[in-house]
Amino acid sequence: MIAAPRIPRLLLAVLFASVACGGESDGTAGETSTGDPGSTSGDPATTTTTGSTTEVAPTTGTGSDASTTGAPLEGYDDPALWLCHPDKPVDADACLSADLTATELLPDGGTAIVEHTIAAAPAFDCFYVYPTVDIRLQPGQTESFDDLDQELDPLLNQAARFTSMCRMFAPLYHQVTIGTYGSSEAEALLTAAYQDVLAAFESYLERHADGRPLLILGHSQGTHMTTRLIQEVVEPDPALRERLLAAFLLGGSFSVPFGEQVGGTLATIPLCESAEQLGCVVAYRTYAAGLPPEGTSNAPDIPGNDVACTNPAAPGGGSARARGAFFPNFTHQEAVFPKIDFGAAIDTPFVVMRDFYGLSCQTDGDGEHFLAVAPEPDADDVRTDPIDVMAPLFNPGFLGLHVLDYNFALQDLLDAAAAKATAAGL
Repeated sequence: MIAAPRIPRLLLAVLFASVACGGESDGTAGETSTGDPGSTSGDPATTTTTGSTTEVAPTTGTGSDASTTGAPLEGYDDPALWLCHPDKPVDADACLSADLTATELLPDGGTAIVEHTIAAAPAFDCFYVYPTVDIRLQPGQTESFDDLDQELDPLLNQAARFTSMCRMFAPLYHQVTIGTYGSSEAEALLTAAYQDVLAAFESYLERHADGRPLLILGHSQGTHMTTRLIQEVVEPDPALRERLLAAFLLGGSFSVPFGEQVGGTLATIPLCESAEQLGCVVAYRTYAAGLPPEGTSNAPDIPGNDVACTNPAAPGGGSARARGAFFPNFTHQEAVFPKIDFGAAIDTPFVVMRDFYGLSCQTDGDGEHFLAVAPEPDADDVRTDPIDVMAPLFNPGFLGLHVLDYNFALQDLLDAAAAKATAAGL
């Protein structure tokens, strides 16, 4: 069993301040920009089958009574309980219906449009669990899926672009609220949330896996869920382990013994040391270079271990520039996913900057590793960094660059997934 993620008390204070200053206290959508990729012609919470619409059934959660956990969602065979699922109509699939077009900012000051292409016949599957988006301060779980805007920010920033190569399975789940962390209910509520994820994965295995290779993706609370899934379901099963291309477990507390690549959070599955390596884990937490983690913001899940850091731009070690950082030109929940000012009018939902940020694994004051990010443009590069690392949300004693863990290295992660598929003969 993995430990509950550590969330500093400052997190609650900052989120409370954000809400008090105009953020959305109930997790509903904030202002959305033009070109919002979350605007689809179908509701991602519904699916149409033979002319009828099946809605997500109301579910019990913890709402005003934090002492009771929500019953696990039932019926994951129904694609209505998934954000993305190959049995959903395209216009109801939040991944396939999204506009992922990006404007590339070029080193000479010019721009180029980058289109997203969905794989016509994907050779492997992706299973993704989204991070904490329920920022209510009261311990509990998400009870309702009537409004899915808050789930769209991480889904579209982190997972949707992998549809260029895999079938995406992204379940809804009764995740815990941000106020759950540090509370006496945390363990029970996280376990209840995990039961949803487990049920979704079991449905995937029974009805859709068919021996196909698999890439597992998670972030933050989603990494807590997918790590436990690997510990309890994947790692003990030789056949599943054989099919595991890799697991991208970002923004968690994944750990290994100091100087080792395996033997901490997972007993036998190692950290990746090359883009082509199969059956391994990419894990890291991101902070601005020069602003290393402070306090307990980068604590490992196993005391005495080192926090894992796999540099997605240089998995064998050393530093390298990120091949493509993808940033959103929209937000549904600004308290958690702040709007980015690119200094010019951008019409596309995303912006990409290639070969601009340097990535390296460094150590903090406690000797724990983290992924350091710093602008490292060429001398004649006129681009400027649009990320304000001094913003309160990015405080190194709070979250660091946690919400952008996928964004800075997304092209490297996509390239690694493609390299692993090639190595597997797909």
